[in-house]
Amino acid sequence: MLRQCGTAALMIATIAAAGSAQTKKPAGTKGVTYELAITADGGVYTGTLDLVTTAGKVAGTMHITQPTEITGKVAGTSKAGEMVLDFPYHMVQRNCDGQIAMNFKAPAKTAGSKGTVSIAGCGRDAPNKLAGTMELKPAK
Repeated sequence: MLRQCGTAALMIATIAAAGSAQTKKPAGTKGVTYELAITADGGVYTGTLDLVTTAGKVAGTMHITQPTEITGKVAGTSKAGEMVLDFPYHMVQRNCDGQIAMNFKAPAKTAGSKGTVSIAGCGRDAPNKLAGTMELKPAK
């Protein structure tokens, strides 16, 4: 019985160690935080966009805080100085989900960028996407 408990504990420790190793960022990857402003449907939505680019793949997080909270896990590509992001978002207060696409020039760490957005979900179907603009500025 004691031997079975020891074996089970060892298996759990091995699984936990393997799981934590997979969640760490690869060495050398460093994210950049930008202030984000999206203008769409007569309003301006502001928050932050954290971006990590590794071998042409873009990841990170979007967190809009005003006028309502919207979160998203960023996914996309960076090629020839252009970033193309397309990822799901969640509107916290309305408890609904959608999809947002962003296209913009890859910003330098000390400079911003402007581009376009296309938004579907939360009551807006894909054929009737909401179009808008976005702007990134280096976070202070």
